[in-house]
Amino acid sequence: MAISPMQDLKFVFGEHEPGLTEEQIALRSDVKFVRGNHEISVYDAKRNPTGHVLTAWEAYTTFGLDVLEEAVEWGGGIILSERKAIETSLRNRRTDLGLSPQSVAQAADVQPADVEQAEKKAWDVPIQSLERIAFTLGLDESRLAHHPTAVADGKFAARLKTFQAAPSYTLDKFHLYEDSALKLAEATSVVRVQSRLQDILGMRSRTSEFEPDANYGSSRSNLAWRAGYSLAERTRERLGLGSAPIESMRALVEDELGVPVIQTSMQEDIAGVTVAVTGEDGRERRGIVLNVNGQNRDVWIRRATLAHGIGHLLYDPEDRLEKARVDSYAANDRDPENPSQDYVEQRANAFAIAFLAPIDAVRKMSRPPVDPPIAAEEVSTAAVVGPLGHLRNVSKPPVNQRIAAENIASIMRTFGISHTPAMFHAVNANYGEYAAPTTHIWGANPTNEQKAAEDFDAKDFPIPNAPIQRRGKFAGIVAEAYLRRYISDHTAAAYLNCEVSDFVSNAESLPGLYRNRP
Repeated sequence: MAISPMQDLKFVFGEHEPGLTEEQIALRSDVKFVRGNHEISVYDAKRNPTGHVLTAWEAYTTFGLDVLEEAVEWGGGIILSERKAIETSLRNRRTDLGLSPQSVAQAADVQPADVEQAEKKAWDVPIQSLERIAFTLGLDESRLAHHPTAVADGKFAARLKTFQAAPSYTLDKFHLYEDSALKLAEATSVVRVQSRLQDILGMRSRTSEFEPDANYGSSRSNLAWRAGYSLAERTRERLGLGSAPIESMRALVEDELGVPVIQTSMQEDIAGVTVAVTGEDGRERRGIVLNVNGQNRDVWIRRATLAHGIGHLLYDPEDRLEKARVDSYAANDRDPENPSQDYVEQRANAFAIAFLAPIDAVRKMSRPPVDPPIAAEEVSTAAVVGPLGHLRNVSKPPVNQRIAAENIASIMRTFGISHTPAMFHAVNANYGEYAAPTTHIWGANPTNEQKAAEDFDAKDFPIPNAPIQRRGKFAGIVAEAYLRRYISDHTAAAYLNCEVSDFVSNAESLPGLYRNRP
């Protein structure tokens, strides 16, 4: 006699309330499963299993009911999709990314021999090590063995390999070191997991309200910077910001927009990277990787890096983002109206400064005073030519240097932007009629309140062994998913790259890293 679907569910998950969906039944089940390299079985603590323990919901959504029925009835369900699936997935991904086994081992915190053996005979490598390697390479570790490619994003791998092959650095193109490439590959795993858990937990995200825009300017009357200014104004209007300063870019990007932000340590010339990864559902997920090294230590520069990344993330079509947009400090610090730069970067630069500091507000704060002008003999060449290289009308004396400096300092303090962007913005907002100050600007520094508003919760993290790229809001969301029974303590600890005991002892407090933040 055929077994009904409800009987199947009872057989796998135990008794359950009537009227629930399959996912709800799995979520409420106390049955656990444990996966090894090639199969999955019902968890039995008495047998001291060494595999990865999964909740019933994880096992069901990853492997499906048929595999779990096999595991319950026969003691083990086969999850290997094809012979050498694990070995092939890991080897192809590593070579596609142009990475050495030694560098992968160091980044994944496993032995070099484990990486080499995983690509030859994965049976001999613990599942936890295989998952660490997969996560580091940007593969979906939960589908390792079960999915023939572990959902590898080939376009992203090709993009990173192109950066690594670049022979030299310029403002728009530069060589990516292997260590930084590894950090970016791992960041795509964080973006994938965080985005998926946010969807599962029903967390608010507003990125879907914004559509990619292919307009980068087509003529002198419609340059890329004009498009960037327009997008910034449109975005402020959609988010209800008006012309007010943005108190916290961190809160706006992470909490309001729901964008994953990964802090990590990369080569000193990188400010940030906007990454995109295609998940198992075919959807592209995007996030921002923020370098903790270099000028981002300055809170105002960090705000600009985030704003620049949001310009890419919300509006660059797939063929312009190309899976990864790597932005340097030098490129981000250029005049957005200088046409000699890559048009994709020009639009993002213009978006960033106008999003942080609305043009009309800056124009009011920096309108050139009529009196008192400086004598003609006091006009320096720098003041006449200006910092942008645009010729000024020398028949008009430049703004008094002291007043100009005070204006720039006020713009910096009000909108939380650094000196060079503020200076460019004041000049551009006044159509080039405003001569930027050549004197030093004193006293324009971030306040303690501004610094606190941009704190990404990574410094005093309660699990000190967790790497920085797994901390912050990501850790809080992982803990939330665990507390709501979606993922196991083993899965959560694997995501944070820490011991299970360390995670469990801190699980209750971790969601506070993002709930009700200032």
